[in-house]
Amino acid sequence: HTDCILSLIYLHNGKYCSGSADTTIKIWDMETKNAIQTLVGHEKWVKVVFELDNGMILSGSDDYTIKIWEMKPDQNEKYALIKTIEENNHAIRSFCQINDNLFASASFDRTIKIWDINSMKCIQTLVGHESNVIGIIRHSSGYLISCSNDKTIKIWKNV
Repeated sequence: HTDCILSLIYLHNGKYCSGSADTTIKIWDMETKNAIQTLVGHEKWVKVVFELDNGMILSGSDDYTIKIWEMKPDQNEKYALIKTIEENNHAIRSFCQINDNLFASASFDRTIKIWDINSMKCIQTLVGHESNVIGIIRHSSGYLISCSNDKTIKIWKNV
């Protein structure tokens, strides 16, 4: 990367994935310690990368978009951009997977959005924080738990 790294995750395939202020995402092979692919598409800082259970990578950015990347076995197992979601009003800061069919995104617009993985459509918006939503996780009980710059942690049920 040519600027600070803002997000780093371990992928199910044994590689690592990083998002950067240089607007790129890199896939790393830790055996060779080299970047093996650079994903380009965001226009501003990539604040968060996340891997769904199905192997797709989600990236969230200060450009207010979510990008979905899928590994293409017929292209030497390289990732390709398959969808850009532009239904956001502010930067995306966090993701979590809810179940096989749903994931959530946390945004600087004070909301949490629930997305259908198959259609990549927003099916619900959770409102309640008074400032930027910074993080979101799924508890084993099924609840979503979010934290915000408003100094609160909220627990969401029946999502």
